[in-house]
Amino acid sequence: MLGALFSQAAWLEAASVPAFLRLADELKAHGAPEALVRAARRCAGDEVRHTRAMQALAQRHGATMPEVDLPPFEPRSLEEMLLENAVEGCVRETFGAFIAGWQGRTARDPEVRSTLRAIARDEVRHAELAWAVDAWARQHSSAAQRERLHQARRDALRALGEEVDGHHPPAPLIHDAGLPSREQAQALFQGLSALAA
Repeated sequence: MLGALFSQAAWLEAASVPAFLRLADELKAHGAPEALVRAARRCAGDEVRHTRAMQALAQRHGATMPEVDLPPFEPRSLEEMLLENAVEGCVRETFGAFIAGWQGRTARDPEVRSTLRAIARDEVRHAELAWAVDAWARQHSSAAQRERLHQARRDALRALGEEVDGHHPPAPLIHDAGLPSREQAQALFQGLSALAA
């Protein structure tokens, strides 16, 4: 059970490496400030470390990370990039930082607790990058584009809220891995909703 959780987490971290490198290239191509480009590249490096850390936890619990085989990225417009940032960055990355922080405080397993505490610090910076990209985008978007970004965040929040309402992790994942219970996850989601709505 714990092995499966950590192997899936390792896969997600590994898949984030090329996603952040793509974001860095796209930000540069669209004329974003160099600080945002550098931050995106740093996030990719963070995800390499996160992958190794989660792989180690998975292996400790008898699991291996599935192979990461992603299709080639297709070119996309600035608005397409920003819509993904609104959904995956401003909503899901921010909530992921909340969850990692929770695990870093509550996991009964000390190795899990220390690993997630370190990852949570990085994930907060990743969420901050998403919001910084969003702020930059608002300065270079029309009113209609800004409304589409806002609507994308609202839609993503609604979908995430439904997932949280259906969240029923088994007791070992709550105790040993520090995953929040349904009620705790709902409380974390309420905090995100106040921030991201």
